[in-house]
Amino acid sequence: MMVAYLVSVTEGAMRIASTPRGQMAAAVVVVLLTWAVLTKRVYVVVMWREGVSGGEEVEEVESSRVVSTKEARPEAASCESRREAPGKAQRAATQSRRRQSSSEGKKRPLSALEVHEASGTPPLDAASRVATRPGAYWSEPDSSGFRVRGPSYLMDKVKIGSPEPVFFLLDCDLLDLPQPTAHLTRYLEPRIDALWRDRVPEAPDKFTFVVQLQVPGPPHKAFVMYFGCPDRATIFESDTPFSRVARRFFVDKNSTPFSAAPELAALHKWRNNTFKLIPRCVNAPFVVKRAVGEVPTLLGNKLQQSYFGKRHYFEVDVNIASSRIAQYTVGLALNYSSVVICDLAFVLQGASPAELPEVLAGCMRIEHINMRDATNFAVHD
Repeated sequence: MMVAYLVSVTEGAMRIASTPRGQMAAAVVVVLLTWAVLTKRVYVVVMWREGVSGGEEVEEVESSRVVSTKEARPEAASCESRREAPGKAQRAATQSRRRQSSSEGKKRPLSALEVHEASGTPPLDAASRVATRPGAYWSEPDSSGFRVRGPSYLMDKVKIGSPEPVFFLLDCDLLDLPQPTAHLTRYLEPRIDALWRDRVPEAPDKFTFVVQLQVPGPPHKAFVMYFGCPDRATIFESDTPFSRVARRFFVDKNSTPFSAAPELAALHKWRNNTFKLIPRCVNAPFVVKRAVGEVPTLLGNKLQQSYFGKRHYFEVDVNIASSRIAQYTVGLALNYSSVVICDLAFVLQGASPAELPEVLAGCMRIEHINMRDATNFAVHD
């Protein structure tokens, strides 16, 4: 059966290679076929009309249900794939409060408090969040799996597993916006206050670290991550390698790529050379893993970033639209988002012995996110 399938896919790739879009389509078929063989999985690739339709469906199926692309009709193959795709029916049947309320969010823009009510209350135990909120697209991974600079890294280049992050993950939001919006926290403060009331009611001097990934549209989307530290003194008054970097990074001064004042321009450049992302693909197709990589990256040297600080929160905005390569990589990942599990860790880079060893500022895991579940958010001044 596997041999017949390989022959069928090969014949299909040869046919579409003669069309204007054939070279790219053939490359996609080859990559998917390679990954299928390596992971002992197979795919049904449905092709009709001339070449590959813009709405082609590639679904993972059990090896016992292989369907030849030469014999399958578009309608029949699509239905068969939906019936056999493992986990898809379970995810659809066990939607979280966030997922169930997403249709309401499509009808009208929600306020910050309505976004909070629609998202439900996250469990206090980070390890049980996904289990108690089936369908939720985020969790908090083990930080020790991330490698950060050790105490003598500047001499021996040795990295170590990170201790517990300074910030814990409060929650995440996937929002639809009418246009890209910088400094989104000013509109989301009621949401953040409600999160703190649910998680740590007795935290009078709390500090929130917000990271917004601005996904180009239309529709324009914002993936917002909220990280919390119950005691602000841990960051600004302690004498640790992390706090020595954090005191300057989290200072309540706004800086953007267009800051004209010399002091702010210098601060902005330093922040760009300090804020570091460590990505990690836990489960993803081969083509996505190769595009995303797992190399620590100073995002500010590749993408436009803006920083907005207040006494009780700090926001980093990452403008993905500022780089064509980043747009391509994110677009590729979004095409496979429903099957991807990816970890993101954020670090303030230590550049001197007094700032080492490093420790994660915060980390999160994205699990099977569906971009169509974004909540329509009302931005009000």
